[in-house]
Amino acid sequence: MPITLREDNKEFLFRVCGVLIKDGRILLHETKDKTGLVLPGGRAEINETTSQTVVREFKEELNIEVSAKRMLWVIENFHAYGKPNLHEHGIYYLVECRDQLEVHSNRFAGVESDIPLTFAWIELSALSDTSIYPKALKELIHHIAADASIKHVVNHDWVSSNDE
Repeated sequence: MPITLREDNKEFLFRVCGVLIKDGRILLHETKDKTGLVLPGGRAEINETTSQTVVREFKEELNIEVSAKRMLWVIENFHAYGKPNLHEHGIYYLVECRDQLEVHSNRFAGVESDIPLTFAWIELSALSDTSIYPKALKELIHHIAADASIKHVVNHDWVSSNDE
């Protein structure tokens, strides 16, 4: 059972994601409403470690085997995906793929039938011009190799009319 809490019109998610980088590109997928891109992953389940969650999610969404190399970040994301009543706690892992992967510039469909997802390999150099959630990822991704410590980040994805 995925970990999600709802109260009135508010929602809290516990999400686990993987950062998969290959050939100068990072793997992302479109949000359900197609307003931006997020890292592959999903909601943690009860009695499942977060490293098990990220491995399971890659298998479900892409039918590929990954291993969780190391935890990178814990992100408390308020107004997640620009939604004023969505609060998400995310655990982010650097992952390594055990399968051969084709890295290309075309978008492609995931394999999960319940939730159709569109994936893309985005050049790391193009991240600053890409709409990514949580917004803090743009900066964090560029420092993965240089920083081996786990970072705790409080992020706000809300965009007011003054921010646009």
